[in-house]
Amino acid sequence: MSIPGLFDYAKLMLMGSIIPLVQQAASWAQERAISALFLTASFREGDPAFDWMMVWLAQHSAWRRARNVEISTRGVKDGRCVSDDDASDTGSRKFSYLPSISDQHWMWYKGRLLTVCRSKESTGYYGRHEEELVIRILTWDHKILNTLMCEAQGMWKEGQSGQIGIHASDSYSDWRHVASRPKRPLKSIVLEPGVKEDILEDALEFLESKEWYNDRGIPFRRGYMLYGAPGTGKTSLIQSIAGELGLDVYILTLSRAGLDDTALCELIADLPEKCIAIMEDIDAAFTSGLNRDLPSAPTSNPDSAPPLPPDGPNQPAQDSGSKVTLSGLLNAIDGVGAQEGRILFATTNKYHALDPALCRPGRMDKHVEFKLASRYQARELFRAFYQPQRKSADQEEEEKEKWEKDSVFEEKLVDSSTPPPSPRRKSRKLVGPDLGEEELGELAARFAEAVPERACSMASLQGYLMQYKTKPRDASANVAEWILDEWEG
Repeated sequence: MSIPGLFDYAKLMLMGSIIPLVQQAASWAQERAISALFLTASFREGDPAFDWMMVWLAQHSAWRRARNVEISTRGVKDGRCVSDDDASDTGSRKFSYLPSISDQHWMWYKGRLLTVCRSKESTGYYGRHEEELVIRILTWDHKILNTLMCEAQGMWKEGQSGQIGIHASDSYSDWRHVASRPKRPLKSIVLEPGVKEDILEDALEFLESKEWYNDRGIPFRRGYMLYGAPGTGKTSLIQSIAGELGLDVYILTLSRAGLDDTALCELIADLPEKCIAIMEDIDAAFTSGLNRDLPSAPTSNPDSAPPLPPDGPNQPAQDSGSKVTLSGLLNAIDGVGAQEGRILFATTNKYHALDPALCRPGRMDKHVEFKLASRYQARELFRAFYQPQRKSADQEEEEKEKWEKDSVFEEKLVDSSTPPPSPRRKSRKLVGPDLGEEELGELAARFAEAVPERACSMASLQGYLMQYKTKPRDASANVAEWILDEWEG
């Protein structure tokens, strides 16, 4: 190779080395400039702060003016950007629109430039993708970010007022917000006198006594064991107490496939300081029972035992079931890594099958039995079911405005030359007879007299009354025949 050729080759090599260095330097300088000028905050899907920001952004006019949008029928429940026209159509699913993934959006917040970018990245778990929200604010002051977060959190809480958040664990052992449910009034739960009030008062006292627990070195935890026949109101009471305390509910399904002791401990440790954790049907979590004293099934001939499952990915289905052990559950409830400040409710239909170690104080501090319905409960359920509802002045004014609005809308349809839209089914409000207190009491007494003591569950009685939503007289008159057919026939 000639000398000029060597020089040309050296130039190419030098340029090939310099160009990547220049690109890296430019990228580094850009990142440094952004870091110096902008305050960057990242939010990952699954974290409550992510939901706060999505709701806050949905209310921002610039977020609504995005030209490249993603349409979705999911996520509307948390207050994200919903079209204004769909509120009147109760028969179809609502939809939301969000700026598309990877687009950068600009807006102003309190005189500062703010950029927003949504992205999705693979987490490495079976192709699962997780969304991330990145917000950059042109400022050096962290106070503006604190103000933004407080505003977003307040907007979220305002949208969730009157509701409780329901969270469940997913297959990756992470907590996910799955729904929001209206708070259920405590008066709608019909139990024996003093039962629900006693549990609520005990829970309130616990939440207000953190300093007392700390001064005495006692773990700040409280557990309740609710046991009894199915359909007696255990889960309903938990939901009502969560609403009274203003706490979110975290559902632990111990029988979930793939759940083991390690994942269970991580889930318990990840609970927020103030919440209600529920372990429903704790007796069904273990195929061998929750009692170390229960005898195992004998094997008459060892040679007749089924062969061991083969190793490898194609293992039998039983390997995909829950792998939680009793010792793992006990350690998760009150072990070193157990979360403090939480209230744990466990429900079971087989109380006597539980191991005493699970039921001892410190793990389950208060035990409450839920029996089948008494005549007192039957009477109070009937009264609550058919209690006349008195309209307030605001409700009457709202109905009047709606009627006037519908009248104007119908006049426009008549005058318009364009064909009218497809008819919508008008909602029909169920209205029963306006019973006086004396008649209601007499009907409730006759209803309760026909119900056998401790023979029916509250769920079955409510199911019967649901057949007579607006017919209290028929419900009271026909209950004896229903009891005869359903429970004695």
